[in-house]
Amino acid sequence: MYNMGVLLKRWLNNRKKRWANWCMFFGLALPNYGWGLSLRGYWMRLVMKNSGKSLKISGLVNFYNPSRVVVGNNVYIGHGTYLGDGDISIDDEVVIGPNCVLSGGNHLFKNGSVRFGGYEYIPISIGRGTWIGGNCTITAGSRVGKGCIIAAGSVVTNDIPDGVIAGGIPAKVIKENNLNSGKNSDNQQGMTT
Repeated sequence: MYNMGVLLKRWLNNRKKRWANWCMFFGLALPNYGWGLSLRGYWMRLVMKNSGKSLKISGLVNFYNPSRVVVGNNVYIGHGTYLGDGDISIDDEVVIGPNCVLSGGNHLFKNGSVRFGGYEYIPISIGRGTWIGGNCTITAGSRVGKGCIIAAGSVVTNDIPDGVIAGGIPAKVIKENNLNSGKNSDNQQGMTT
């Protein structure tokens, strides 16, 4: 027989998954700027493991298991991004471009097939102030440091150190990042409203 504590935990986790799907569905009617981004962020904060303030989420962002996602303050998640199963930690002021995939789980094999082999979960971590370009994939066990830029279309399969620009398949360090390139910038309108 089943343990009632395990069944209750599964039901609660699935309830959060259902909420995430409803948020994605009803969020389609909201604009992909300003208050629409903020309202989607507010809805998702209700079911995430932990979330800081001012979370902005664009349309069609799919949280497979929001109860395993931790997000810091002032994070933006771009259109069509998928946050898969497994523990995913996104630090403060991270910007994730459109159509990215962050998946903290890997399929395992059983009798030569992945279909019923189960999963292995290895946490993902994205450091403060990092920008993940559009169409990137961050695989299970990857750690992206603080103040990084991950070039569009890259696949991160390992650790990326702090303060670098990385890109490619698999992503490799290209050069150091200029961490003060915007110090004289006044036009932050799109990211703050």
